[in-house]
Amino acid sequence: MFHPRNRRRQKIPSHMRSSSMKNYAVGVGLIALACQASGATGSWQALAPLPEPNAAFVCGRVGGSIVVLGGTNWANGRKNWLQAVHAFDLETLQWTTLAPLTQPMAYSVASERGAGMIVAGGTTGEAPLSGALRVEPTLQVVSLKAGVATPSVLCAGGLVGDQLIFVGGTDSAVNVAGFRRDAFAWDVRTGEQRALPPYPEPAFGIGSAVVVGDELLVFGGCRFDAANGKVVNLTGAHAFSVTRNQWRDLRPMIHAARALTAVRLDDRHVYLAGGARDDPEPDSCS
Repeated sequence: MFHPRNRRRQKIPSHMRSSSMKNYAVGVGLIALACQASGATGSWQALAPLPEPNAAFVCGRVGGSIVVLGGTNWANGRKNWLQAVHAFDLETLQWTTLAPLTQPMAYSVASERGAGMIVAGGTTGEAPLSGALRVEPTLQVVSLKAGVATPSVLCAGGLVGDQLIFVGGTDSAVNVAGFRRDAFAWDVRTGEQRALPPYPEPAFGIGSAVVVGDELLVFGGCRFDAANGKVVNLTGAHAFSVTRNQWRDLRPMIHAARALTAVRLDDRHVYLAGGARDDPEPDSCS
């Protein structure tokens, strides 16, 4: 559990390969969302599995369902980029498969907005995703022509007011050497994009973010170690205030990790779980 107001006191790259750690992060994320949405307390309970193996998707609550869009999986040594849309009913605890997306989508930034959901950035697997998506309260997915002007893959981000914030990331899922410190805000109403102060860590990607009040809290992620040709996990945690247009330091995480699941529980607590820590096994990743 993380307290948002704590301040600092003192070939296919490995990050793209499947692993049990990735599946753990995905499972924890969906269960945490379900518990948050239903107000459940007490012991953990197993839920129905996704209709297909999946990672790198986006998800959020829309009405009485948790909606999962896009993602990736592996079959016969090949990475598949998915167009699938699934909805998990919070009353029946069952999955329904909805009409697919018009193109594959993964590694996007998504956030609940009003009674629906907004999705932007990410990749089709072959090119940066153009436009954006809106999930209606009816669970219909609407394609929007306007999208972010900057290719934004493996970013951390979230919606603060009408500003969808993007932090770090790169222009392609395989270009970890292209990680950035850049941050920008994309106005979901007007389509206007503006630069924000850069993230106060080295260039990074695969960080995790959650919105609390007017701040976007960003945790962990990884940087590219050019000397050794690999990604190195980070412990850093920082909060960006849209009102003050500045970053502040949070207390670093106990362990360096990327691809954590981050869920806001209330104005004082954020739940962090899953992800991948540095591991001696070169293929262990998130």
